[in-house]
Amino acid sequence: MTEKKAALLRRQWLSLLCGALLWFMAFSLGWWNAPEHSTEITRVRQEPDWDLFIEILMNNIGVSAALFLGVVTTGVATIPVALVTGTLAGYSWGQAVPVLGAGGVARHLLPHMPLELVSIAIAAGAGLVPLVAWARSGLGRRLSRAEWWSQVVDACRLWAMSLSGLVVAAGVETWVST
Repeated sequence: MTEKKAALLRRQWLSLLCGALLWFMAFSLGWWNAPEHSTEITRVRQEPDWDLFIEILMNNIGVSAALFLGVVTTGVATIPVALVTGTLAGYSWGQAVPVLGAGGVARHLLPHMPLELVSIAIAAGAGLVPLVAWARSGLGRRLSRAEWWSQVVDACRLWAMSLSGLVVAAGVETWVST
């Protein structure tokens, strides 16, 4: 990891922690509420190809972009997006476990899941950067233009990290996990 990335992660550790906690709590809630025996779910094996890769990547980038775009609303829009996307992902994966079984989970989810989840959590943290910066400044104090711009730049850099992880995760999901 380069010094710039390490410095970025040190500067924005609280935003990343808040984003990860928010998204993973919603994910856990969705998983917890998923039915134990879902008979309506089937798994159709898809052949790995570029179309599947693009489909997976665009889905992941869409979630990541929705979380990141909270920057435009000073981080406020990231909160409901994280709650909805986290809950839906947890619910879906909670339903998949009984259908896939332990072997299916190990084969399909484990190769790509850790990187994908971390990348999504980083995007949630990126979306919360302005809100956390404002909270850290004392809530009442207005951030200067330079302070605000440095937070937006940090958020963009975090989102770029998220996207790079999602590209790799989509590749693994397409050619290893299917």
